[in-house]
Amino acid sequence: MDAKLIVTSRELKGSANARRMRREGQIPGVIYSDGGEAREISLSKHAFEQMLQHRAGEQMMLSIELDGKESSVLLKDVQHNMMTGGTIHVDLQEVAMNKKLHVQISIELTGEAEGVKSEGGVLDHLLHQVEIECLPSDILEKIEVDVSELKLGDMLTIKDIEIDASKYEILTNDDVGVASVSAPRVVEEVADEDAEGAGEGESTEPEVINEKKEEGAE
Repeated sequence: MDAKLIVTSRELKGSANARRMRREGQIPGVIYSDGGEAREISLSKHAFEQMLQHRAGEQMMLSIELDGKESSVLLKDVQHNMMTGGTIHVDLQEVAMNKKLHVQISIELTGEAEGVKSEGGVLDHLLHQVEIECLPSDILEKIEVDVSELKLGDMLTIKDIEIDASKYEILTNDDVGVASVSAPRVVEEVADEDAEGAGEGESTEPEVINEKKEEGAE
C-alpha cells in the first residue's frame, strides 16, 4: 500500500461549499466507518488525480493522514464530472485489515490472440472488471489475463482466470465471458455511388440531346 494522502476535516457542507472547494483545488469526500458516523473531509484534487494516473483501477487501499493520525482506508467510490472527467467527490471506507472485502478489480488482457494474428479475427474485451473477495492487504491493482491461445471462435471465461485461490475468491459467475475472438464484421455496402453516378449520366444525356435538337431546329 504505497499510496498516501493528506486529508482534512471539513465543517461546511452543501453544494455551494462543495463548488467553492473545487474551485480552490480541493475535492469533497466522506469517510465511512462500521458503526460510526461518517466524517466529511477534503483532499487535494491534484494529489489525488496524480495518484490515480498510475493505477489500473479505482478500488484500492490508501494510507491517509487525518488530523495528524494515520489510518488505512478503502477507496470505495470516485465520482467524475461527466463533461471534463475530473474528480468531483470521493468515498472512503475504514476497514479492518483482518476482515475480507468484496472489491471490483480491473481485468487487463495480455498477449496477441492466435485468432487475431493468424486468422484475421477481432479480439473482443467482454468484461473489464471482476468481483473478488480478499483481505485488504491483498487487493490487486489489476488481474492480467493472457489471451495468446485464443483462436477464431474461442471464448475465455471467468473460470479460466488463474488466481491464487488461497487468497482470492472470485465472486463473478464462472460462465461470464472475459474475452473472445470473432470473425471480422463485414458490412455489405450497397453501390449507392454507382447508382448515383448512373443517375447523373441519365440526367445529363437528355440535356445534350435537347441541345442538339435545338441546334438542328435553328
